[in-house]
Amino acid sequence: MRFRVSTSIAAPRELVETAFVDPAFYAELGTLPNLRPPEVLSIEEDGDQVRLRIHYALQADLAPAVRRVLDPEKITWVEESTVHRAEHYTEFRMVPEHYVDRMECAGSYRFEESGPDRTEQVVQGDLVIHYPLVGRLVERAILTGMRQHLTEEARLLEQWAQREG
Repeated sequence: MRFRVSTSIAAPRELVETAFVDPAFYAELGTLPNLRPPEVLSIEEDGDQVRLRIHYALQADLAPAVRRVLDPEKITWVEESTVHRAEHYTEFRMVPEHYVDRMECAGSYRFEESGPDRTEQVVQGDLVIHYPLVGRLVERAILTGMRQHLTEEARLLEQWAQREG
């Protein structure tokens, strides 16, 4: 399923982008619902590119139809991403730890200035759940959770920017 999610963040683009390469920001993400605190596995800088590997684990109640397909304790993944600072663009790939043959998710996000102290985060990509009959239902449930998470993350980024700016 192809997806596109746009989220408005009341913070300057530079501060928003800086948060995404700061390990302390990922520690704060652990305060949001539905995720355990992420673990920064690696951050490697190479010129204006930054490669990150962040471990995530779901911590949420799932709909019964989703639980028939996915064990909530096994919904863990590593997000591998490359930040292209000069282009304000990040490519990502989610690598599941348990459902390797059942889930694929990759895409990109970019940060666009939409005012002096406002940033638009545009996330797009493809999510595929390989499971007969309920795959689309699971994809929709995951995308609903992703939209909710990005909205909550935006509020956290605004707080971060107020402290850091």
